[in-house]
Amino acid sequence: MRTTTLLLGLALLLLFSITPSPDLSKGLVAYFTFNECDARDDSGQGSAGQLIGNVRCWCGVEDDGLLLDGQQAHVVFSGTINDYFTTSDFTLSFYIKPEAALVFPQSVISKREACDDFHLLDIALDTRLQELTTDFKETENKLFKELGPALPSGSWLHYTLVREGVYARTYINGRLIKTGRRCSGIDLSNDAPFSIGNSPCVQTGRMRRFRGVIDELRVYDRALTDDEVQWLYEETPVENAQMDCVS
Repeated sequence: MRTTTLLLGLALLLLFSITPSPDLSKGLVAYFTFNECDARDDSGQGSAGQLIGNVRCWCGVEDDGLLLDGQQAHVVFSGTINDYFTTSDFTLSFYIKPEAALVFPQSVISKREACDDFHLLDIALDTRLQELTTDFKETENKLFKELGPALPSGSWLHYTLVREGVYARTYINGRLIKTGRRCSGIDLSNDAPFSIGNSPCVQTGRMRRFRGVIDELRVYDRALTDDEVQWLYEETPVENAQMDCVS
């Protein structure tokens, strides 16, 4: 009898100690799996991407991804994805597999009108500094400082940027790396389209286009918690990614 009671107690303890997985579809306003080798919005929320230049289909971290050649290849998005980079909370998440180390930074994600310091979000792969530089600015003096996480070892990496009120956080492979705070908040509002590999700084010669694979791009209209970012990453950890499409 005592053994049965003990086993029942342990079972109940285990049952109530299990943390339910979060609903990672909540607040998901744009989702590009790239599994059809195009840039359709799998969230059904009305966004779409146009593939420009030599964008190829390649093995992604989950099924297919998009391979950009680092020259003319880029993706420009229209629709509601462009409505969420203003003053409100958001989460941006994607996987990349870089294919080249360059002296110049490589434009990965951009939403900015010009290569200046006004109302911009610009994420670039800088192999010289070994980081994903994250420019998040309203003006030259009104910005989240030092958000760029260091590049981990390995081929694939998962990057997440969370904006929550006066805070901004960057994560690599589900782990919090950098946190910035700006008391007055930051307004990112601009009329530029959200893009991959197409920062205006490419045209000025300060950047090059990204060369590599991008996959599983998500935008949320809310700030994911640390636990949710970890759960999101654990759905597709980079250790499970296929490294060689040929094999």
